[in-house]
Amino acid sequence: MRNLKEYTIRCMKELEAVGIEYGNIIEVKVNTRAKKRWGQCRAVPGGYSININAVLLDERNDEQGLKETIIHELLHSCKGCMNHSEKWKRLATKVNRAYNYNIKRCSTAEDKGVQEETTPISLHTVNYVIKCNKCGCTYTRTRMSKVVQHPERYRCRCCGGGLGLV
Repeated sequence: MRNLKEYTIRCMKELEAVGIEYGNIIEVKVNTRAKKRWGQCRAVPGGYSININAVLLDERNDEQGLKETIIHELLHSCKGCMNHSEKWKRLATKVNRAYNYNIKRCSTAEDKGVQEETTPISLHTVNYVIKCNKCGCTYTRTRMSKVVQHPERYRCRCCGGGLGLV
């Protein structure tokens, strides 16, 4: 398993090298429970707390996916970047150009270089699959819900495209 602290320090240095000032990072933790997100940045008293999905630390997976995720979350700690605002997108583009990364709002396991055998196994059976008509991003559901009943009323979180039941 890769050392998260070590990789975080490397990523911080890369941001500093391109002139990006990130916020006060109080803690960086491994999240072993996350099933649907690669990372998270939360504002806490005095700074920011970042957690990264443990799957990305598996050495069988591409290290670039880990670094892109850490930088994605560090960018959220920049002033005015807690959401995926225009400023956040500008900073992500700057880092992407400098280091040939692919930092974006939403990424698939394939984008992150995650091997199928390292992804967390869901304890639930997938009964419904919803797919974006524009980018092809898929969402799975185990139970009947409003999005399953009326996917046309909802939008893709990746690109904003319309959804449909597969």
